[in-house]
Amino acid sequence: MPRKSSNGQNIISEIKRVAKSLKLELKKSLRLEFRRELKKTEKILRREMLRVEERAEDLEDGQKEIKEGQKRLETKVDNLEITLDGFVGKVDNLVKENVVGADQYRRHDVRLDNHETRITKIEITANS
Repeated sequence: MPRKSSNGQNIISEIKRVAKSLKLELKKSLRLEFRRELKKTEKILRREMLRVEERAEDLEDGQKEIKEGQKRLETKVDNLEITLDGFVGKVDNLVKENVVGADQYRRHDVRLDNHETRITKIEITANS
């Protein structure tokens, strides 16, 4: 019977050795799997970072375009204000000229009436 226990111990030591070997293989396998997953995740993160950078660049380009458009619009508004100032000035001048012309017209009308009255008096005295 001592052989059986020796044989049993051999089996137990063999089982322990296989278990130890399996544990090492499992650890190696898990490390490899973890590294693979880590690399996949790293690639995914890099792609996402590139996308975010591209979007940020697009936004910056859009902001530049908006600023350029705003400058062009401000230039157009300035030109329009200058044109309107000139137009308003001309209209003001026309209004003033109209007021002056209307005043002259009234004075001429009064003088004309006065002349007509005088001519009529002269014609009446000349015919009498």
